[in-house]
Amino acid sequence: MEIIYREATPGDAGALLDFLKIIGGESDNLNFGAEGLPFTVAQEEKFLEKNSSNAPGYRMLLALDGDNVVGSSTVEKYSSHRSAHRCQFSIAVRKSHWGKAIGSGLMERQLEFAKKAGAEIMQLAVRSDNVRAMGLYKKFSFVPFGTYPRFFKIGGAYFDAVYMTKSL
Repeated sequence: MEIIYREATPGDAGALLDFLKIIGGESDNLNFGAEGLPFTVAQEEKFLEKNSSNAPGYRMLLALDGDNVVGSSTVEKYSSHRSAHRCQFSIAVRKSHWGKAIGSGLMERQLEFAKKAGAEIMQLAVRSDNVRAMGLYKKFSFVPFGTYPRFFKIGGAYFDAVYMTKSL
């Protein structure tokens, strides 16, 4: 298995939306389920076109196993003057590819991108019982700084989110 990492392009819109439906159905750790995100391929193409290489401080990175999207990650640097030193991070990997260092590969590349974009602090939110993801973040020196109670509501049950940060 050779994983290729590259920036998402408008041509990836359909595959990316399919990937989001797959990962949404595999895990309750995301903000959406098997329905994926409520965007058409045309809307996703437009979003990717606007943000692919054109938005300083924003990058969506894909992990590909052959032609299949098996991981994605975004970094978005805040543009507000007083918050411009910070960026938001997100990541997802298909369950079939967990434990294969794809999360680490995405993380390493996105940390480097964030530094080059001028970010000083990266932050993220993670479901409090997502031990696997929290292990990845701790491996890269993220530290918890707060809890958002009842952040997720899934099937009538509430789950907290832990906010984590890392100085770059």
